[in-house]
Amino acid sequence: MTPREQSQIAAELFKDRLKAARKQAGLTQDDLVAKADISTVTLSKLETGVNKPAFEIFVSLAYALNVSPNFLVGWDNEGRAETDAARRELLSRLHVLVERLSDDWIEQLLSISETALKND
Repeated sequence: MTPREQSQIAAELFKDRLKAARKQAGLTQDDLVAKADISTVTLSKLETGVNKPAFEIFVSLAYALNVSPNFLVGWDNEGRAETDAARRELLSRLHVLVERLSDDWIEQLLSISETALKND
């Protein structure tokens, strides 16, 4: 996968990671807007994927959410080269597919994952 293709996947997943980080932080959209000093419209467009963030907004969101910018783009914090890039690609593909599954299928995947971890 080329860096451009990886960039497109990261951009596609940004909205989901942003929402997940906001919810994990226990913040409402209004809370995050105030904390990151951005407009409600800007946050709404970012969380729906209509827009991608400018650099200053991206950094402000990372600080406001107390997450690494690496999380928001789907990289691990250590940034190991080839093996991590391949793993990130697989996880990105999985995430995109899981978003489209029913809750029943997601529960089954969780069960399989838990079983695999016990046997690993």
